[in-house]
Amino acid sequence: MNPTIIKELVALIILVISIGLFYASLAPMAYVLCYVVVVVMFLVFIFSTLKRTDRDEREQNHHTMAAESGYVVGAVALLLGILVQTITVHKVDSWLFIALVAMLVTRLAIRFYLDRKH
Repeated sequence: MNPTIIKELVALIILVISIGLFYASLAPMAYVLCYVVVVVMFLVFIFSTLKRTDRDEREQNHHTMAAESGYVVGAVALLLGILVQTITVHKVDSWLFIALVAMLVTRLAIRFYLDRKH
């Protein structure tokens, strides 16, 4: 198995265990520590993703499909968050819209840059 996939799986398992078992029972001040742990694990994930090396076209295709799927799932999660807040609170947190727009703008900017570069 690819070492990058192993790192991502370990980070995911630690994240799910820490949130699932401990987050609900934490004292309010411990939320900050939990947040810091999540940020550090996400940074490890980002750097392992940036450091990847594809050996052939199949691995590059798998990476592209995984990235596209992650993008779509992230966008759907943000849209569901907007829907839930619209229905329950009748007011949407602006950070949900900002995150969604940031995802779309980044994707478009990278596509324009790569199209012009090649």
